[in-house]
This record gives sequence, structure tokens and C-alpha cells, in this order.
Amino acid sequence: MFFYLIYFLFNPLLYIILYFLKFFNKKIREHKNFAFHSIKKTIHYIDKFNQNKKKILLFHAASAGEFEQLKPILNNIDKNQFFIIQSFSSPTIFNKERNNNLFDIACYHPYDVFWQSYYFFSNLKPHAYIITRHDIWPIHLFITRILNIKTFYINANLHNNSIWCQWYMKKIAKTIFKNIDYVFVPSKDIFQNAYKIIDSSKLYIMGDTRFDQIFNRYEKNKKLQLLPQKFHKTKNIIFGSYDKFDETMIIQSLSTIYKKGDISLKESQIGIILVPHEPVKRNIDEMINKLKKNKFKVQKFSDLKQKKEPNSIIIIDKIGILADLYKYSQLAYVGAGFGRGVHSVIEPAVYNCVISFGPNIEMLNEAKDLYKNNLAYKIFKTTDMINFIQLNPMDTKHTKMKNSLNLYMRKNKNIANRVWEKIVELL
Repeated sequence: MFFYLIYFLFNPLLYIILYFLKFFNKKIREHKNFAFHSIKKTIHYIDKFNQNKKKILLFHAASAGEFEQLKPILNNIDKNQFFIIQSFSSPTIFNKERNNNLFDIACYHPYDVFWQSYYFFSNLKPHAYIITRHDIWPIHLFITRILNIKTFYINANLHNNSIWCQWYMKKIAKTIFKNIDYVFVPSKDIFQNAYKIIDSSKLYIMGDTRFDQIFNRYEKNKKLQLLPQKFHKTKNIIFGSYDKFDETMIIQSLSTIYKKGDISLKESQIGIILVPHEPVKRNIDEMINKLKKNKFKVQKFSDLKQKKEPNSIIIIDKIGILADLYKYSQLAYVGAGFGRGVHSVIEPAVYNCVISFGPNIEMLNEAKDLYKNNLAYKIFKTTDMINFIQLNPMDTKHTKMKNSLNLYMRKNKNIANRVWEKIVELL
């Protein structure tokens, strides 16, 4: 309780800080300007349209990635039995998804300020509050406990590097997590971390619902044609969601292997797909100039229709399509493994790509799984990247690897259904 006493005393300071930050941060400004209005609108909507007094479930997703994990669960819910509210922290995802038919109504999630939090939960009166992956806030959980609202934390990513699992946070974490009723973890490894700060009676190993969403997207976009016919025939290598740490290594590797630049790529019938994590114009232009200095010809995705014969290197200047581009590649390097942590590896896995990534995989359980089971390569230095690019994805070794990868993915299917059934059981 000492932690909560201190947190409550300093809570008004958080409100003041947020007030001044709104003048410098567009997302905070938009959240503060519209959050209260959206919550009031949601309260009125419930009063008007939940006449049958269905159980209200409040799902929360901080941003786009978390909402993707919730989608397959929301797909499983019988809307005749439950009234679904979807809250978001990010204005971007709120504006994009607010009219999605997966839920009854969407609203902004309040900041962790006592009076805002109390107004939010006491007026919405949800039967359960379901958080996915991130966004654990002390006052929200304290209020739900006071109001007797059941709380679920699903897809709980309590990896070794999680702030909640650090030695200096354990006492605080134990205090906060006492206010959560049920915690669904994706794996045994995460369970081992979680039980150090959470009562084991609250813990359930359920798997990760992201797999289901990847499968759903895979089925939905099978016939989607994003790249020209040339990229259907050649051996393609994709560098997905790469950052500045990866960029230098990519250029060095390509220029070492394909010494004559574009001529070498054409002779080898190799196609390169570059997908920067932040596809802003300045970053893309810099990458293009660097490649041009090494005799490569590069074409932006947005310019593809202007040219009948595309270049051998395409750089993607559009967000949201990376997952669908993996189907064009046989070799896939997933970026950010030299920075904060590697991005999603199950997106290329569903297309049976031969996968590689940088060394920092501690935050991503499936990356650890793939590497531990010899289903992916780890890149430590430029020579590793050079060797990876030159692999033959069709040889016997990689055919066996892809078969095993396919089995791994299939094992993780239909997790969302299991998660939803368990939620219903515990309600």
C-alpha cells in the first residue's frame, strides 16, 4: 500500500505534466481534447442501446499492434450475449478503427489519473476489463478492484527485459498485479518470469493470439497482388522493418555480394524488397542514395505503376503492407534485432520463409523458439548477413526447416478460441 500512497500523492503532478505536454505532442493533445467527449458518448450509447442489459466487456488495446492481437478474440464473441466496448490509447488507431464492427462502440482510454479513471470505470460499469500485452496502470487496476470489476491481462509479455521483471521493480510489480484477477501468458518461459511477481493461481499458459491474426490475414490476402510479375519468378530477399542499425549492414552485404550492383542482381535473377520500419521520405531518400553509390537501381513502391519493367530493388514507402509482402520472398531478414528488439517473426513464418534476425530476441518469445529449434538464423555481424543472403532456400536442409516451421505455426492455431472460452469460464 505504501507504493499506492506515494503514487496517489504524486498523481496530480502527472495531470499537470500531461497538460503541458499537449502543447508539444500532437497525440497527447488530440487525446486530451477528445478523450472525455468519446467517453461521455460511450456512456450515452450504452444507456440507449444496451436495453437487454447484456454483460459489458471492456477490451483495451494501447495501439495498433495490441488491437491486432484482440481481433481474433473479438471475432469469437457472440454479440447477442455481450456488449463490447473497445478502448484505445493511441489517437491514430482510434480514428482508424472507431467504426469497426468487431465491437459495439469504441472510446479513448483515460490516462492514469484518479478522477478520470474513476469516472471512466464507474460510469461504463463493465463486467470485465481485458488488457492485452501492455498498458498496465496502477490506478486503473486499483479502481477496478474497488468497483469489483474482473480484470484479465492476456498475451502478457512478461519477458526477461520487461520492466515488471527487473529486481528494482519486483515489489512494486507484486503490489500492482495483486489487483489483476487473471493473467494469460503465451509460453512456459513467460510463466517462469510471471510467477515471481504474480500468484501462480492467477496464471494460465494460453499461447499468443497473434498467431491467429496472422493466419486470418494470410487467408484473407492470399490473392492480393502487391508486386509486379517479375517478383513472382525471381529469388527474392526481403528485409522487413529494418532500422538504422540494420541499414549499414544491408548495404555492405549487398555491395559485397553483388559487386556490379544492378547488373549482378539481374544476372543472378535476384529481387530485393526493402521495408524500413519508419518509411519517412528522408530515411527512404538516404537509403536510395547510398544504394545508388554502389551501382544499384532502386524504385519506390509508390512508383511501380509508372514503369513496365521494375528495378531489382524495391523500397516500400507505404505502411501496413509488410505482412503481405513476405509471400514474395524466400529469404526474410527481420529487423531491429540490433536495437530495442526484433520485430514480428511469425509474419514471414506463415509463408515458410527462411528467416534470420539480429541477436536481441529476448523480448520476443517466438523468435527465441525459432532459434532454439534451429528454425531461423541469428545474425551477429556482416559476414553472417552475407552468408544468409547467399543461402539456397530450396535445398534439402531448408526444405526440412520450412516443413518444421509449418508444423510450429500450425501448433499455434486457434489460440484465440481457447482464450475466449477461458475468459467466459472465469467471468
